[in-house]
Amino acid sequence: MGPLFRKISSHVSVPEIVLIAAVAEANRVIGDGKKLPWHLPEDLARFKRLTRGHPLLMGRRTFQSIVHQFGGPLPERRHLVLTREGPPADFPDIEAAASIDEALALASGAERLFVGGGANVYEAFLTEPFLGRVDRLELTLVEGRYEGDTFFPEWRPLVGPVFEKTAETPKDGFRFVTYRRVAQGA
Repeated sequence: MGPLFRKISSHVSVPEIVLIAAVAEANRVIGDGKKLPWHLPEDLARFKRLTRGHPLLMGRRTFQSIVHQFGGPLPERRHLVLTREGPPADFPDIEAAASIDEALALASGAERLFVGGGANVYEAFLTEPFLGRVDRLELTLVEGRYEGDTFFPEWRPLVGPVFEKTAETPKDGFRFVTYRRVAQGA
């Protein structure tokens, strides 16, 4: 499985990096405007259970959609928002980062960092130079094709050379799937 912390220098510990998303399996939709295209209470409960107590990195539009949908930041999480505009005035506790490297520096010392979107943030983490830093994908794969305007990057070609499926829990109309980084030299 690998260590939770990876040293990138003698002074900095890098957290385990986990991408978490609910994805329409047929067409990779993850959003429609400022909302999710489905309502899956079990998925929301899993998201809460996994991310609670850990930093959660997201783009500005994803943060705005969370505020729109839930009335504010998610409780019991440290929010790191990728934006060049600084922290939102209404939410001074939100930590703003102008780049992924800056966000990773803010999260250094944490046990685990969850990446919660949106599409551009996921894309950045599933391509170099950041792909090599991702330890795990926690996906909720929703059956069917959904209308939407935001898409998860194509991750399936990475299964095998980069990630291996280590857990799958079928549900009614969706399934929880965990992919972990393939051990080097395996």
